[in-house]
Amino acid sequence: MKSIVWKSIKITLVFCVFFSLCYIFVLWAFAKVAGPGNGNAEVVTLDGKVVGAANVGQKFTKDIYFWGRPSAADYTADASAGSNKGPTNPEYLEDVEVRI
Repeated sequence: MKSIVWKSIKITLVFCVFFSLCYIFVLWAFAKVAGPGNGNAEVVTLDGKVVGAANVGQKFTKDIYFWGRPSAADYTADASAGSNKGPTNPEYLEDVEVRI
């Protein structure tokens, strides 16, 4: 009985590792084939050093995309910081109403 339990634990661990790696590989391969830029992010550089990704926090303007989170800095990276505008803030609610 003990050897059967140990074998099933080993098989479970092997399957977990195998399928975890396969899942990551399948996603990577799909991004390479179907993703923009062959699945690589468009990076922003400053003084020859990579400082971020260009498409993070972007403004979506077409109806085929989900609506992004409202931005207090109008999606500009140089002004991106927390606005501390909560769901009870009138300015935040106006921004959301305009988007709706």
